[in-house]
Amino acid sequence: MSIIKTTIEHDSKTYSGQIGTIKRTTLGTESHGIVTAMLHIEWKGGGIGVGGYCLDEPKKDAAGKHVGRFGTAYGLDHIMRILETVGVDRWEDLPGKQVIVLFEGSGGWGSTSCGIAGITNEKVLDIKAHAESFRAEES
Repeated sequence: MSIIKTTIEHDSKTYSGQIGTIKRTTLGTESHGIVTAMLHIEWKGGGIGVGGYCLDEPKKDAAGKHVGRFGTAYGLDHIMRILETVGVDRWEDLPGKQVIVLFEGSGGWGSTSCGIAGITNEKVLDIKAHAESFRAEES
């Protein structure tokens, strides 16, 4: 297996890309109580986790006391966009699928991924931009 890098143009942005395989996923509550989703992607000589955004919100009672957490429209939409971008119908089908991991800039060692692009379709998910669009709608 060789290392395959590419460049992706989407919504007036240029991303560097690294083709990799989703080895495993996590979807659930982290040890500190928030719900997140993560794709663990590997390629020859490297790999990265993509995701980790909070998909729920704290819930408070009328007195302002924290009483738990609840799901958000953003959280569900985030999961739906991941499935759509990878080209699968079920979360369980993600492992084994190839994607293009997106980076702003060169994408070298120490870079943070900003999303994924599909291999078999032209879908691009910039996770940061997706989250910011929901924040803007809520303001």
